[in-house]
Amino acid sequence: MIITFANQKGGVGKTTLAIAFANYLSLFTDKKVNVIDFDFQRSFYRQWSEDKELPGDYLYEVEKISEENIHLTQNEKILSQLKAGEEIFLFDTAGNIQNNYTQVLQYSDVVVIPFEYSNVTMMSTVLFLNLLQLIKVNAQLFFIKSNMRKDDHYELKSVMDDEFGKLGTVIGKPVFTRKCLLQINTKLLTYEQKMAVKETFDELIYHLWES
Repeated sequence: MIITFANQKGGVGKTTLAIAFANYLSLFTDKKVNVIDFDFQRSFYRQWSEDKELPGDYLYEVEKISEENIHLTQNEKILSQLKAGEEIFLFDTAGNIQNNYTQVLQYSDVVVIPFEYSNVTMMSTVLFLNLLQLIKVNAQLFFIKSNMRKDDHYELKSVMDDEFGKLGTVIGKPVFTRKCLLQINTKLLTYEQKMAVKETFDELIYHLWES
């Protein structure tokens, strides 16, 4: 199964949520997780590499995409095998649209799209959704409300929820801004980190495997 975290808009917490979800699946489900960092900033892979100095075992392996191995993610046979397998292959993709990962999107079973309620995010996400339609992505789309603040009022909430809901599933439970998530690593979830994402990820997992 291929799960891809993606959005053209940077700064919406995509890699943080990808790390948290990989950790959550590894710790609280029976899913075997493999991570492939397709962002040439290599934020996920860099965090994983730095975590080598922390106590404890890794929860999963992370492979970075480089010029030497990028051809593997453009091989339809390999992508078909990843898609058909029981293990989870989680791709963290770049914030900007790159032609070299369109095949990953096309072969994805699920695309998770973190977003914020702002004009800039709405326009950028709509452009990204148009790209998905243009390249005929048939994956299930799940939208996660990220970096929300409990006391803030979001004028665009109903508009964006309605528009995104026409194309996929808007996860009801948001991920609120939490300092603990800024300190996330790839070896564990603290109690605070777990509780910050639990309701959101439990809802997503329900849609993926239990509904």
